[in-house]
Amino acid sequence: MKNGALIVFKKELARFFGDKRLLFTSVIMPGLLIYVIYSLMGSSMSTMLKDKTSSFTAAAVDMPQSISKTLAEMDFEIEDIELAQLDDSKEKVKDGELSLCVVFPQDFEEALASYTAGVDNVQNVEIWYNSADIGSSQAYSRVVAALDGVERSVSNVFDINGGKDADYDLATDEDTTGTILAMILPMLLMTLMYSSCVALAPESIAGEKERGTIAALLITPVPRSQIILGKVCALSVMALLGGLSSFLGTFLSLPALMASMGDETEIISTQVYKAADFLWLILLILSTVLLFITLISIVSTLAKSVKEAGTMVMPLMLVVMLMSFSTMYQSEPRVEFFWFFIPLYNTIQGMSGIFSFSSVPINLLITAASNVAYSLVGIFVLTKLFDNERVMFNA
Repeated sequence: MKNGALIVFKKELARFFGDKRLLFTSVIMPGLLIYVIYSLMGSSMSTMLKDKTSSFTAAAVDMPQSISKTLAEMDFEIEDIELAQLDDSKEKVKDGELSLCVVFPQDFEEALASYTAGVDNVQNVEIWYNSADIGSSQAYSRVVAALDGVERSVSNVFDINGGKDADYDLATDEDTTGTILAMILPMLLMTLMYSSCVALAPESIAGEKERGTIAALLITPVPRSQIILGKVCALSVMALLGGLSSFLGTFLSLPALMASMGDETEIISTQVYKAADFLWLILLILSTVLLFITLISIVSTLAKSVKEAGTMVMPLMLVVMLMSFSTMYQSEPRVEFFWFFIPLYNTIQGMSGIFSFSSVPINLLITAASNVAYSLVGIFVLTKLFDNERVMFNA
């Protein structure tokens, strides 16, 4: 970096690190808030689900003793009622005082014992529940599963995965972790990186134009290309620190957040990733932050104030969000090399490939190189804009 660019670079970093409030709000607070909020969300959701599903209460009409015993083993408290009490019990289910109301046909067990395939003697069990209540929905699912077991015991034509000691799910912890994180983290990372960049770049360029301090910088003997290079590099370092802080907060809180979604996500472990995966990820983050800063700097240069710059960068945010959602709907990341020349989309696909253990190194190199190349083109455009007096002085 040449002397002029280095001076501007140091000036921007000194402004950033010298302002403790700006440093805290841009670097420390985002990651800390994300970690605390996501962890609390995960803990609260887990506690709520645990409280809702710790025990169930059901009102039952003519429930057989065998089924009542089975449900008692599934944490059900059964209250036997008469058919005349059914309407009152339904209201209790609606109000959340009961989990379920179940009505069995009279002589249910005798009818099952005399069941003959092909004969129209099917018994109907009625279950009233409240789908808006988590506990009631859970209770309904458990009762249906118990009754399905009873039905299979009566007419057991065949079993599916009936081996008691066999594990039929061949997916490894690595597969499950990769599938879930490849869907979620690229979108989160792109959003967090963009937020860090948009919080810094407009203030550095549009803010100086608005305050009039940009004029003092432009009349110095430093070439404007070096001013731009110094600003872009310094802003990239600041945004990278903010993005990494947010990433760490998200990554550390993700297990607690995902565990609240059910048993299947409790096996998520970030230990399945190797050092090389994180190095590739950092390379993509670095190149993408540089591209973000360059694009937002161009918009900020065209804007007359920080507020106007914030409005003008909104379309870019929408583009980032739409591209990020692509990982939610694709079965696997792209592997054809030509996709990785598309700015921003290449980073999303590269991250998805890293998290799903299906990345191709040459595609990741193409992504990083193309992002840097697009950034250099953007810096050239910035140089032309800085040379335009009407643009720089809002003429």
